[in-house]
Amino acid sequence: MASSALFCHSINPSSSVFSRTHFPLPVFNSSSLEFSSFAHCNFCLKSRKSDLNKKLTQVKAAVTESPTVTESNGKPSDQKKLRILVAGGGIGGLVFALAAKRKGFEVLVFEKDTSAIRGEGQYRGPIQIQSNALAALEAIDLEVAEEVMKAGCITGDRINGLVDGVSGTWYVKFDTFTPAAERGLPVTRVISRMTLQQILARAVGEDVILNESNVVNFEDHGNKVTVMLENGQRYEGDLLVGADGIWSNVRKNLFGHKEATYSGYTCYTGIADFVPVDIETVGYRVFLGHKQYFVSSDVGAGKMQWYAFHKEPPGGMDRPNGRYS
Repeated sequence: MASSALFCHSINPSSSVFSRTHFPLPVFNSSSLEFSSFAHCNFCLKSRKSDLNKKLTQVKAAVTESPTVTESNGKPSDQKKLRILVAGGGIGGLVFALAAKRKGFEVLVFEKDTSAIRGEGQYRGPIQIQSNALAALEAIDLEVAEEVMKAGCITGDRINGLVDGVSGTWYVKFDTFTPAAERGLPVTRVISRMTLQQILARAVGEDVILNESNVVNFEDHGNKVTVMLENGQRYEGDLLVGADGIWSNVRKNLFGHKEATYSGYTCYTGIADFVPVDIETVGYRVFLGHKQYFVSSDVGAGKMQWYAFHKEPPGGMDRPNGRYS
């Protein structure tokens, strides 16, 4: 059995003091832009007290307990709990692994290249984590959620929205603070992907994450599953979760090969040393144009992330080292 594991973004308004994360400065041409996705986890969000004199929605966090392994006679067994194999040590795979580990499952994460977690290799920009996602992370592990919130840059307490790409006139402003505050949820933040992965990896544990372990195939035995790695090693577990990205080998072997569909747009992105005059009131703007748009967002530490979608044929490649001057 296998399924995709995705992560959602969110954060906490309870702390008024936060650090603005420092990010690197390269610029890239990428064929697709990755947005943080929210995992359909079994969570309703637990309310927290707000400064506002409003009645907060009371919601309860529901988290699945680790099932007990049973013997053939139906009686509980003293054997170890179910073992979950996770293909992929990105944000989605690590969040899932953390949740499963906190609920008592035995977890093993297979990652083909942990250099991203160490801050090496290909550049990976910041990621926005929205209120509902951080509330889910709080339900999984409160200490991890607080570490993420401390490292992130709050943007949800400022004006965000769509503007005219020529005049800069606001089309619509997004109020993400009020809905979060009314429900006692954390406020939206932005955080470096590498910082987020480092926090999650430490919480999951180095002994749980196997580097240079690319899952290429699996065998479903009915009550067990065996994964095959590119290096020839094999591991057995009770459940396999495919969190190995857009080119997922788990998905390919489960449903068959299917080519990705190019959106028609290429995303160029980078970080600039720049502090707008309205930094205290505006978190991010989306500048809309004809078959193109441009986004600028505060990411903290006196830096702004920008990214631009441009309609062009697929197959573009970054220059050496992935930088443009």
